[in-house]
Amino acid sequence: ITNNLSQISTVTMKKGEYNKVGGDESEKINEEDRRISQMGYFGWRPRFLERFNTPAMFTALFSLSNFFLMIPYGILVLIIPTLETVFNLNSKQTGLILIANDISGMVAAVIMPNYCGAKKIRWIGLGMIVVVIAFMFPTSTTLLVEYPQPKNLTFIDTDSPDRMKMMSICGEDPDSAENDQESEYGYAMRNHKYFQLFFFGYLLQGLGATPPLTAGVTYLDEIYSQKKFAVALASLTVFSFIGYPFAMVIGSVFLGWYVTLSMPEGMMQDSKEFVGAWWLGFFIPSVAAFFLSFLVLLYPQQMPAAKAVLKEKIEKGITTISEKNSELNQSLLQVTRRMFPTFKRLLRNRALDFLIIGDVLFYLQSGINSFGPKIYEKIFRLKQTEVGKILGFFHGGGFVLGVILGGLLVRKKDWHPKKLLFIYLILSLVSIPFILGVLLHCPTTETKPPVSEECNSDCTCTTELYDPVCDTSTQTTYFSPCFSGCHDFQGNMSSVQQYTNCSCVAGGIVVPGECGDSCEGRMWLSLVITTTHTVIKFAGFIANNVIYQRVVAESDRTVAQGLRQFARKALGTLPAPLLYGLIIDQHCNIWRKYKDGTVGNCWVYDLETMIRWLCVVQVALRLLSCGFYFLCWIAYPDKIPTMEAPDLGADNKMESSAEVTL
Repeated sequence: ITNNLSQISTVTMKKGEYNKVGGDESEKINEEDRRISQMGYFGWRPRFLERFNTPAMFTALFSLSNFFLMIPYGILVLIIPTLETVFNLNSKQTGLILIANDISGMVAAVIMPNYCGAKKIRWIGLGMIVVVIAFMFPTSTTLLVEYPQPKNLTFIDTDSPDRMKMMSICGEDPDSAENDQESEYGYAMRNHKYFQLFFFGYLLQGLGATPPLTAGVTYLDEIYSQKKFAVALASLTVFSFIGYPFAMVIGSVFLGWYVTLSMPEGMMQDSKEFVGAWWLGFFIPSVAAFFLSFLVLLYPQQMPAAKAVLKEKIEKGITTISEKNSELNQSLLQVTRRMFPTFKRLLRNRALDFLIIGDVLFYLQSGINSFGPKIYEKIFRLKQTEVGKILGFFHGGGFVLGVILGGLLVRKKDWHPKKLLFIYLILSLVSIPFILGVLLHCPTTETKPPVSEECNSDCTCTTELYDPVCDTSTQTTYFSPCFSGCHDFQGNMSSVQQYTNCSCVAGGIVVPGECGDSCEGRMWLSLVITTTHTVIKFAGFIANNVIYQRVVAESDRTVAQGLRQFARKALGTLPAPLLYGLIIDQHCNIWRKYKDGTVGNCWVYDLETMIRWLCVVQVALRLLSCGFYFLCWIAYPDKIPTMEAPDLGADNKMESSAEVTL
């Protein structure tokens, strides 16, 4: 074959076979060839669509679709504090929601890639539709929850609107019947249908996301040359994952709107019962992605541009025609029979094994990102509407910049995968010290435990709602005005200036909020350091993906991607939120407790110790990850592996009878 490549002109094709790998581009294509290479649905294949039948247009459309599908991921991370408050969840429970898609995804990653074959586009488009349906389950909870009404501030109607008095700060609740009722927040979680809807939705999402994550990358590799593939992959990655920082920003805007989009009378944005419109971050992008998925399904199974790419790969010894036939021309029975031998062959690839283990540890460390907004909100005393915008700009921008730089690096030269692996190893090592940027957090202050004392013994206090106040004379934070024994306040409903007549405080006055300065200088310095870590870490992202496409035979690429996704999810992204959630909960000082003794989410953490432990765990995981990348570099073969196709046998005629001719 290699001796006659220059003479290759056509390759006949039926059901999934490449029909041409060279020759005159103006050469007439037979009707069967035209049908499989044209855009459209079933028998409807209008000619005007052919102007969009290019790799660039597909990449743009696929990237835009993934951009919208990525937004709900960022929204979920941002609204974790809201979910914990509204549905009374602790960090381990929200961690279960975060890993639900990994539970189903790791199973799907083992099975689905084996059956994609020549029908990658169908799997990609249908998978995107399933993801959209999955995101509707969390959205539906907002129709079922009865959100709390403002009841902490009760005002006496008088002729003068300026005469306002806070009731229920310290004393019996004016509505004594309400004292015996469960908190509306508490009721929401005790009715487990809400948690189940979130969990099931993300389970379904894991199934739908598998084909785009595996077959999507392989499809791009088929329509782009080796150099241009890195650029296309960088473009896809940037536009896809830019949805994450965009979600942080737009989610902060949504959280500024009331959840029902109609503010109840007496409710203000600063009210403790205020709940933002978190569900819009799921609904709006899902509708957009739903329509885009049908445009993706218009594309053919083999784009015309794939022919020249196949010729280039054969010339470079990356694949052979018989191997390509084997990949595309199999029946379902044959795919099933070859599944386990394929896995066995891949697991014997030591370079692939070390690369996967290194990636597992990498994603295990990166799992801290799930709690990023919550951690920054606590250590820098930020509002929930602020933290999303800040992290979206800094960390999101750092990710995009890193991927762009990595794509340019790979595009600059036709690197051998082993050299790319060495560059990736160096970048991973250099990024490790910048993890410690979070140690520059605001100085911690003492929060007095919410206990009943003589000074507040006549008060009906509860830990169901965290409303911190500060005694500025001693820099002591009290859990609420009630626990500081306050009986009155100055200001108005939307802006309480200070609480007065506080029997537990020497000066008798406290101000709203936790004690301590905003420490903006530390925050900006910390953000610069951690953003630098993000840029360096993801500068190797494209190189990592290219290595996965080259460390195995051409026909094993999609299955190798599935094996990678399975290991990454099962051992990396799945246990990561549970690991970090456990560490965070272990450093909780004050839990939310109800009258029946039920424990809810955490209100106050030992931030100093918690941050140190999180840093230790992250650095240890990254060092181990780099160790396995080094072993992969040693074991990586000098020659790109290929695999001669086995005899497909008579069973192949059940599905198709494709044949390559020179």
